Amino acid sequence: MAVNPTAGAGRGRVVATVLHDRLRRAGHRVTDLSGTDGAATAARLAARHDLEALVVVGGDGMVHLGAGATAGTGTPLGVVPVGTGNDFAAVLGLPDDPLEAVDRVVRALHDGTARTVDAIEVTGPHDPPRWVAGAVSAGLDAAVSARALGMRRPRGAARYTVAALAEIARFRAWDYALELTGLVDDGGLPGLTVHDDASATWQGRAAMVTAANIARIGGGIRVAPHALVDDGLLDVLVASVTSRTAAASIFPAMYAGAHTRRRDVHLLRARAVTIRPAPGTPASAGPPVAHGDGEALAALPLTARAVAGALHVLTSA
Repeated sequence: MAVNPTAGAGRGRVVATVLHDRLRRAGHRVTDLSGTDGAATAARLAARHDLEALVVVGGDGMVHLGAGATAGTGTPLGVVPVGTGNDFAAVLGLPDDPLEAVDRVVRALHDGTARTVDAIEVTGPHDPPRWVAGAVSAGLDAAVSARALGMRRPRGAARYTVAALAEIARFRAWDYALELTGLVDDGGLPGLTVHDDASATWQGRAAMVTAANIARIGGGIRVAPHALVDDGLLDVLVASVTSRTAAASIFPAMYAGAHTRRRDVHLLRARAVTIRPAPGTPASAGPPVAHGDGEALAALPLTARAVAGALHVLTSA
């Protein structure tokens, strides 16, 4: 198991104690691989190749670490949501109540039941591959995530709202070049060039480019309302918004998924997308560092690819 003890205003520590006790009473040998921070936990997880299952306690950041350790390995992943957003757990229909989620994980381990879902493999020119459970953000939402991660106050979901207001106040659109493969829906994106092999290219200015495996991020922001976690595809949001006023109006609409009705918002569906700064873009004016599941990934360029069935999430009725 791996735990964020500060998740849920300290509930993570309490829930982890309950989880540890119930797993032991069910006959499992339990090892706590939690580190002093996310990087230390990730390092401990990367060093273990003998796990029968991994259970994470916390929010989407812990799901990110869990996906990084288990995606593509066949090792089941249990999720006990105790975070602020819990978007991945919500999309999979896992219980809101952490103690009920503990019971669900213990039953699933006993019954050997898991749901097979997709994950996003993220590759770039300088870093080893990373795994993302929810979405890869490479625009305004990434800038908001970066600011929110650096804030101590306020706590909870309000932190993301405050960070969004601050980033919108200094917003400027970025110049992108996209390459898509396995395109099945062009989203009506103007200027998209589609090729016979179902690949496509696009270059233009946008406020957001997000490759989503699930419908919601950031504690309920319905970035890609129709995204399915088990269809082997990414829903790629391109918001070709260039003004600060338009950017300010997008975020409230995203909580209801109403942004998809705007003419400057497009949702494409593809197997993979490579996101780059447009040629000639100075580094100082390029898009922000990409984030995945709200955690920093790397500077562009990067490729996000949906890998069907990469995760086995412990769940039972």
